Amino acid sequence: MEPKKIELRRHIDLWLTKWRANSNRKPALIFGIRQSGKTHSIKRFAEDKQNYECAIYLNFWDKPELISAFDNDLSIDNLIKEISVKMPLPNLVEGKTVFIFDEVQECPRALLSLKTNENDPRYDFIASGSFLGIRGYIVGDATPRPVGSTDEFVMRTLDFEEFLWAKGYSDAQVNLIRDSFENRKPMSASMHAKFTSLFREYLCVGGFPETVRNYVATNNIYTSVQTTRRITADLQNDFGRRKGKDGKPLFQPNEVARIRSAFSLIPAFLGKENKRYVVSKITGEGSKDSRKDALHYLCDAGVIVKSCNLDVPATPLASNANQSQFKVFPTDIGMLVGMLENGVTDALLSGNLGFGKGMLYEALVADAIYKRGAEFYYFAKDTGLELDFVVNLKGETTILEVKSANGNAKSAKTVMKHPEHYGKTQLIYIKDANIGYADGVLTIPHYMAWLLFPWSDTLPIR
Repeated sequence: MEPKKIELRRHIDLWLTKWRANSNRKPALIFGIRQSGKTHSIKRFAEDKQNYECAIYLNFWDKPELISAFDNDLSIDNLIKEISVKMPLPNLVEGKTVFIFDEVQECPRALLSLKTNENDPRYDFIASGSFLGIRGYIVGDATPRPVGSTDEFVMRTLDFEEFLWAKGYSDAQVNLIRDSFENRKPMSASMHAKFTSLFREYLCVGGFPETVRNYVATNNIYTSVQTTRRITADLQNDFGRRKGKDGKPLFQPNEVARIRSAFSLIPAFLGKENKRYVVSKITGEGSKDSRKDALHYLCDAGVIVKSCNLDVPATPLASNANQSQFKVFPTDIGMLVGMLENGVTDALLSGNLGFGKGMLYEALVADAIYKRGAEFYYFAKDTGLELDFVVNLKGETTILEVKSANGNAKSAKTVMKHPEHYGKTQLIYIKDANIGYADGVLTIPHYMAWLLFPWSDTLPIR
């Protein structure tokens, strides 16, 4: 008997449907970390006969011979001629045909062709790539980008809502969490216990589609963690596989070593009391700037996200950010869990992790905020004053304190009592407790963190 094929419902599904229905649509450009499910979701949409009769798929990573088809005239009529020589094409139905350019960062002129054909109504175009956040992703290539000529979507790994869909929960069931959050009404004890349990599963499994499929199919947390570890290893191998325009490796071995070292240090720094990342600890030959470059690369590739310290926790937050002091989080919580020892998953599922719980739950809140496209910061002073997260929530500077069930927020209360020094702030606790509201402070369980920011079709590229 063949294993059951598990299709994952993703946020991009609705975005693509709305994009296709928009008569003023531009070519679609999908960004995102490798293994986030971009190709699968795009092909599933494009090959649905309700959307298109014909889908032409070009992958410039797997078939680099296709790149030369874009060397000359970029009009779609000429491109069809060039492509048809390199691969057989079916009859193209105007208005019902879509061209998919996958791993488009490998062919900058294919990306540029989106601008050339932006206003051609005969065909649709969807381009995607894993390194499109990287400036100058092909060394030695000066091809301009099609700025303003695309409708863009940032693909992240599954968030908790998508994980619940994968587990078979309906919108009505997921909305039980949303209604509780919006109405500040506690969940029943049984529902709270169930969603807490599901959340702990998500904390261990993370959001890589292959891992989630594995877990839903087998219900085996350990093989799922191994899947994420393999994916993480593949991501690190990608660092050394990228090539420049001349076909030579983009990074020298010592540069690859620095990038891997920068990534491997994340758990060690998050395990420290202040969680601050120290760039000088990155191993490998090279200057301080080369170590910073390793972190920049990981950020641009969508592997990590930085949270900068604030000089003052006041809006506008970006103008108060200290770029030289920051924490680093992986963009998928599964990567962090996979970097830890095997016994961690047992402790997480049982709720008995102990000291390390703070690190993981803070990283998970970062995961939730990042996947909603919001900016987040922290605030720490040498005096010991420290705030886990500071965000702009509906125009108000908001402190997010990630605690255990009985944790306190002494620093947050100090900041709130002195608006003359720190500006006006509000506080939200995120901890192992049901939702509640008292004395002007909202408390939410960890499994509601993803609801702090509404879903947006257009997430900023970070």
